[in-house]
Amino acid sequence: MNLFQIVFVPLCAFAALSNLWRLRRGQTSWLAGLFWFVVWTAGAVAIAYPPITSLAASAFGITRGSDFVLYLVTLGLLFFLRVFYNRYRRLENMVTQLAREMAIRQALTGRE
Repeated sequence: MNLFQIVFVPLCAFAALSNLWRLRRGQTSWLAGLFWFVVWTAGAVAIAYPPITSLAASAFGITRGSDFVLYLVTLGLLFFLRVFYNRYRRLENMVTQLAREMAIRQALTGRE
């Protein structure tokens, strides 16, 4: 086991257990808690046993495990960017609608 594995496997395991603890205490939703637990656990396993990424990659027809991990991270980031962009647009539309309603209400009551 090298220094990177010695440092980061326990950190990933701690993050996974921390998410599990937050999930159990009701501080996060089941879907989010389970998702992050799986992500941190998979990270710890991939760091502790690097050939597993090559095995997973070969199952998808990719030659190197590091490429497979890079593709997964890229697709995950694109997905989350889209989710957060949609949430931002929804909030922006709600604020615009609220501002319009307040302006109309103030115009009808004659207040400034």
